[in-house]
Amino acid sequence: MDELELLKKDWQKQEASLPKLSYDDIYKMILKKSSSIVKWIFVISIVEFLLMVGLEITARFNGTYDTYEDIGLSSEFNVVLSCISFGILIYFMVQFYKNYRRINATDSAKVLMENILKTRRAVKRYVFINLSFMAIMLLFVFNYMLFYSQEFEVLQQASDRDVPIYVLGIAFLMIVIVVVGAIGLVYYMIYGLLTRRLKKNYKELEKLEL
Repeated sequence: MDELELLKKDWQKQEASLPKLSYDDIYKMILKKSSSIVKWIFVISIVEFLLMVGLEITARFNGTYDTYEDIGLSSEFNVVLSCISFGILIYFMVQFYKNYRRINATDSAKVLMENILKTRRAVKRYVFINLSFMAIMLLFVFNYMLFYSQEFEVLQQASDRDVPIYVLGIAFLMIVIVVVGAIGLVYYMIYGLLTRRLKKNYKELEKLEL
């Protein structure tokens, strides 16, 4: 008997000694992992909400929002922005919680696969809507500063250098790209990691259903 045959026999013995997992065992393991991931998505959204509340309170007390009023934007504008920001996050927090409850109550691989897809779509929508809102908000503020703010015109007139408006526009656009890109990178590292794990679970369920 050659060495290869001996290795095969040895491997078969080891394989026979390993515990055999049933369909239900594998499904329960995937269900548990998926439930844990979705719970973390919900918990992270709560942490994000608390951070937003903290930043909002800090900005109100240290006069950060006074800058908006200095360039001509009313306090009502600040309130509207805050309401939209919190509204987006609260809506998706509720969606993440519902997805968590649905996955916990799942009793079949097919339904679990559907719930995983719903959760991944909800996370992607949240990231896209939140980043889009930030970009639009920053572009609106910078655009208002350039073309409508009297204080900005006074600063331009008082400056020794007459900076062309298109240069300022490009500079502001770069700031928006950097800020939104940095936040998007954080989202990718956190939410992206979790959704990729959900995708991996989805692939394992597909194999289980074959």
